[in-house]
Amino acid sequence: MIRALVAASVLAAASSVAAEPLKFFNGRLFIPATVNGVETEALLDSGAEGTIVDPALAAKAKFAVGTPQVIKGSAGSEQARIVEGVTLKALDVELHPEAVVVLDLTDLSTRLIKRPTHAIVGRELFDAARLSIDINGGTIAVADKVVTPPGQKLGLSAHAGIESIPVRANGLEVQAEFDLGNGSDVMISRDLAKKLHLKIIGKREGGGIGGAIQRDYVRLGTLEVAGRKFHNIPANIDDQPSHNDMNVGTAILKNFLITADFKDRAVWLAPRSEPRHRNNADK
Repeated sequence: MIRALVAASVLAAASSVAAEPLKFFNGRLFIPATVNGVETEALLDSGAEGTIVDPALAAKAKFAVGTPQVIKGSAGSEQARIVEGVTLKALDVELHPEAVVVLDLTDLSTRLIKRPTHAIVGRELFDAARLSIDINGGTIAVADKVVTPPGQKLGLSAHAGIESIPVRANGLEVQAEFDLGNGSDVMISRDLAKKLHLKIIGKREGGGIGGAIQRDYVRLGTLEVAGRKFHNIPANIDDQPSHNDMNVGTAILKNFLITADFKDRAVWLAPRSEPRHRNNADK
């Protein structure tokens, strides 16, 4: 209880508006949002280059017909529509993206997310505001840029539309995508797995847009993020052509109080004080 109160006070000090509830379900984050004034619950995904809306919500929000487009995912391609003139609002931040993607999210909702999902809010929100995020505490807020965020500051590097942070894998410094939409294990490129001489243990089911795929998986001896060291970490191998060295999602990032400011090209991570056996981590 004391740890939770301390975490909440740190988040409140860094925020300029009242914190809103952040739901954490099956490794994924959900926030209240509106699409053309229609209220919904949206999955928050810092690794998504744009916002995605399910056709049912698009119809309710009176979207224009838009332009047909084929969207490529990790496991294949799907038909979608590109629609302009949409207004999004989340955390009292109004967004007017150049366009949004209308895509059937039924498969992702049932197979991967395990929760009805009608919208995915991508990096537009992270580009528009500095966000304070406490995954385990269940809160999110727009942070005051005048206040220095808690934790270690990590510079962001762009790669194929996704921001990455420096981490250490088995002692080697590499770039890891900062992906709050990744609700499963750490991802690692096959090239890096070979460089670190990691042994393939088996296969695990993964995939996103386009369906399910089977991925090889390995184990990292250590993964160091913002000065905190995690041990014996499972990692799925990412064979996508656009992959970075690694991808870290909520399995790792939930152990930190997060402040993300894509416009200012930085993320601050402050380790949460949690029992070691719950996090599989050492300070």
